[in-house]
Amino acid sequence: MFVVGCLLAALRLHTPGMRGLFIVWLLCVAALPLAAHGGQYRGPGSVIPPGNPTSSGVSQNKTNGSTVPGVSNPRVPVNPAGIGAGGNAAVGARRSAGSVPRGYAVGDDLGRWEFWWEFGKDPYLQLRDAIYKDRWVDPYLRLWNPRMAADVGMVSPPTADDVRSVAMQLAAMLKSSDDRDTSSACLLALAKIGAARSGMDLVEEFKRFLARGDQELRESAALALGVSGSLDLQTQQVLVDLIGDTTEGQHLSGDSAVNERTRSFAAYGAGLLIKQSRQAGASMRLTAALRHVLNDPFKHERNLMVASIEALALFPRAWRSRAAGALRDSIVADLGQYYDRDLGPGDQLIQAHVPTAIARLLDPGSMIAAKWRERFSDDLRAGLRSSVHGDGKVNHHIAQSCAMALGLMCSPWADDNSAGRQIGELLVDVHRDHRDQQTRSFAVLSLARIGGKKSLAYILSAVDDANKAIEQPWLAMALGVIAASQRVDGSQEGASAEDFRRINASLLDQFGKARNPGTIGAIAVALGLAGSLDARDVLRETLVAQSKRPDVVGYVALGLGLLQDRRAITDLRVLRQGSLRRPFVMMQCVRALGLLGDKDLVGELISELAAPSVTLIRLSALVSALAQIGDRSCLPALQDLMANQDVSPLTRAFAAVALGGICDKSPMSWNSVYATQVNYRAATETLTDGATGILDLL
Repeated sequence: MFVVGCLLAALRLHTPGMRGLFIVWLLCVAALPLAAHGGQYRGPGSVIPPGNPTSSGVSQNKTNGSTVPGVSNPRVPVNPAGIGAGGNAAVGARRSAGSVPRGYAVGDDLGRWEFWWEFGKDPYLQLRDAIYKDRWVDPYLRLWNPRMAADVGMVSPPTADDVRSVAMQLAAMLKSSDDRDTSSACLLALAKIGAARSGMDLVEEFKRFLARGDQELRESAALALGVSGSLDLQTQQVLVDLIGDTTEGQHLSGDSAVNERTRSFAAYGAGLLIKQSRQAGASMRLTAALRHVLNDPFKHERNLMVASIEALALFPRAWRSRAAGALRDSIVADLGQYYDRDLGPGDQLIQAHVPTAIARLLDPGSMIAAKWRERFSDDLRAGLRSSVHGDGKVNHHIAQSCAMALGLMCSPWADDNSAGRQIGELLVDVHRDHRDQQTRSFAVLSLARIGGKKSLAYILSAVDDANKAIEQPWLAMALGVIAASQRVDGSQEGASAEDFRRINASLLDQFGKARNPGTIGAIAVALGLAGSLDARDVLRETLVAQSKRPDVVGYVALGLGLLQDRRAITDLRVLRQGSLRRPFVMMQCVRALGLLGDKDLVGELISELAAPSVTLIRLSALVSALAQIGDRSCLPALQDLMANQDVSPLTRAFAAVALGGICDKSPMSWNSVYATQVNYRAATETLTDGATGILDLL
């Protein structure tokens, strides 16, 4: 549970987050005074492991990362409880440099399924696509309530003129504002729109913030260069110079060394460009800067090392040209060389990002993929209780990542003759016998990703006897994943109607028995992923009966949205309107109502936004909700709010964030490409600390 002060330390003011507020945090928020803050974040506490956040090397930078008097070093070591003590200039300004934050998480269970879901949910929800597409209407409604069946809301995306108007206003605000929150919000909002759609030279707009005496603005500008998606030579060169701390990079940074945080954010930005590039020159230029960091690890801290690895992992697997193949092979070789280094436990946290990176880069059918499957299998096997350890790595972060990687590198385990049999049997052994609970949980999800009848049979057999609070939520989510994969693209070999019947029957049976709030939520989401139409009645009943329990109804609401149960709209509206101090519940209701095409939702949100009594905590949830829905009808109200000089700068910053989200060029959040396959248990401050990492930003 959070101490009250953790809220102030955990919320980054300039980016109200779309990510789910986890339940433990929300129970504390309900009791807080309504102090100003900037939004919501992904998890209930820091996920950064305890220990020294630097690698074994010594940074070559000579600056502490901030030139603002009274602002603490953004790279303050974490305290023994594993909670980041630094990283937010706004927080640093309120306390002396190097001090411990006023509050920190006590006993947060990082092994909960909610962490994995909130990091990885975007591909399963695809909320924006679901909102814009034509609606499927329940035949029951067509027969018994044709008026409701016809009452399907239509959300209109912004037009090109809308986008240009918003971009011009954001650029004007960026030039005139001297407020950190507003400036940072405008930077990322413009980046989401992109240079092509805005009709502006965004590089020049962003470059001038790199020399600011505010760390938050410097790293926001560096990241915005990548979020913008512009592959012009100037953007590439600015990122390369920042990553490499070159003479030109130092000139851009105000004639001082580019600090490690800014370099890390530039690396993550470069990864976004690498993912979309199909230009050999651009890809070679950007990856070379990252590989230089990787190949000289003793000169860099772990934030930049992890950022470089994760950015390289975004090199597109589907790019099949000869040049792309050669470059991909060289990237894998560099990653493998770093993984093979005999380093200490602190550096193994960095090495833990390599298995999932290699898994994302390689075609599972290639010979080099077979080599790395064997290597990751050996390292994973070394952590079994029955293992004699051998020469494999046994660090738990390494094991977790190996378990995740194997789920991306293997064909379905359909029968005893399948090519995936060996990996499938290993993952079963890991789930039963590994020393680390998180590795066991990731192993069962990898079984689900592999799929096949044998994988499904094991997961079904394990559900009944599993620990109800710890293991069963992960097994339920595994069943949801295995069913969702088949429903979306038919990727599971040998799946049949009988398989779906067994999945739905098992989940419904366990939902009826579940008493733990986390387990109820996990099964509700899994039922939604599995498309279990038989679950709609019991989920609606639970939604009403448990409406006072935020730790239950949020995910039950989302399950109903995934199941397209329009009969739940009235109850969801009532629940959302009654969740004034429960942002997590509100956001899940918004997601559900968005999935259901509720035509009244946007109008209600805009009315509440304009209410004179709206609190900042409510405002944060409202603008995040509007950003997710993406309806052009709310643009005038948000533009008026951003231009209103009678409201606080923070309120105008909220409006800027919402405008950027609505006009976003991408259907999913820009950071979802990093979030969905990351081992968040091997976190660094700039990746995610619950507040200031790239995965914590909207």
